[in-house]
Amino acid sequence: IPDFYTVPKLSLTEPPADKLALLYAADRAARAYDPRIVKVDASFVEQVKEVLVWSSDGRMARDVQPMMRFGVSAIAEDGTKRQAGSSGGGGRYGLDYFTQLHKDAESHGREAARIAIAMLDARDAPAGDLPVVLGPGDSGILLHEAVGHGLEADFNRKETSNYSGQLGKQVASSLCTIVDDGTIGASRDRK
Repeated sequence: IPDFYTVPKLSLTEPPADKLALLYAADRAARAYDPRIVKVDASFVEQVKEVLVWSSDGRMARDVQPMMRFGVSAIAEDGTKRQAGSSGGGGRYGLDYFTQLHKDAESHGREAARIAIAMLDARDAPAGDLPVVLGPGDSGILLHEAVGHGLEADFNRKETSNYSGQLGKQVASSLCTIVDDGTIGASRDRK
């Protein structure tokens, strides 16, 4: 079986002090961005999922699936106004994630603060029917929660999904186009 998640060094094997330093760096960068930043939360979540499958004919397959997520949220206050901003990222990486352009801990801290400060001057959004465009990334979570569970193999194998038996058939409005590309390297839900 090919290795889809080539991570040179798992973050779980790195010293905790190195990860704590990333959290402190994001906190310092967010607070230094503007004195109106009054609260910063930073998180680092990591896991390694190991899957081992033995077939009835004695064949074995093993898959190691590392995952890390880094997030920063900042709260800005100005008089009676209070707003939040966030930034984060991750995927199937080790600490090498933070060496990418604009993915270092400080950049995430500054971006969370920038959004919080910008939101202090935000106007209320208009109400009513409006077009919605979801870009790649975390908006996929919204899609997954809306329809994704019903598309999972276990529900379709048991034929308990609304989508069971619908392969090749239109299951949504012709105005709705969804593309799931499992070939994107280091992607969160690549299977």
